[in-house]
Amino acid sequence: MSAGVDRQSGRPRDPEIGAKVLLAAQRVYIRAGRAGFTFEAIAREAGVGKPAIYRRWSSAEELMRDVLGSHVLVPAHRSDSGIREQLFEIALATLRLVQSEQGTFILRVSAERQTQPELFDRYFDRLREVIHTQNRDLVEQAVRRGELAGDCDPDALLLSITGAMLVGALMGFAPDPAVAPAAAAQFCRAAVDQTLAGVLSDAPSSHNG
Repeated sequence: MSAGVDRQSGRPRDPEIGAKVLLAAQRVYIRAGRAGFTFEAIAREAGVGKPAIYRRWSSAEELMRDVLGSHVLVPAHRSDSGIREQLFEIALATLRLVQSEQGTFILRVSAERQTQPELFDRYFDRLREVIHTQNRDLVEQAVRRGELAGDCDPDALLLSITGAMLVGALMGFAPDPAVAPAAAAQFCRAAVDQTLAGVLSDAPSSHNG
């Protein structure tokens, strides 16, 4: 449901309450999953009355759809200094996401994806389209420029880096960028350098990234 007007009364919505409920809903889902995703639990987490939620959303599924839609997935501006620096930025952005509250939510959704396949599959389609597909374009451009070998597989290259961030965070190898930014940056650069070692082109390039 689009923001703006109270569903039952026609009164203008309070945007602060709406944002507070969306954040509370995300946190409830992280803790309790789909089984515990109830208006009562969300109202308690948000510190609002249940009527404030019922006025805005007709069902838990509708509220979940708005939680998913509230996630900002558009990647930050990428450096134009070369593929190495671009991949470093991708690695660091991935590590920040994985170790954020939103990242924890995504992992929980992934684990329970089968409970609402139509809703959650659409979310992951959007996740791939906005993040992975755009990043793949950067790798393909680097291949065309001659920075990377012609037989470089863009998907495999990106998954090697983003997968390293995910596994590194889950297993405790990757520093948290919010706590140790310098160490996190070093971890990301090492992963990128190791991955690029086998796919750099021997042809001269104008980019020194």
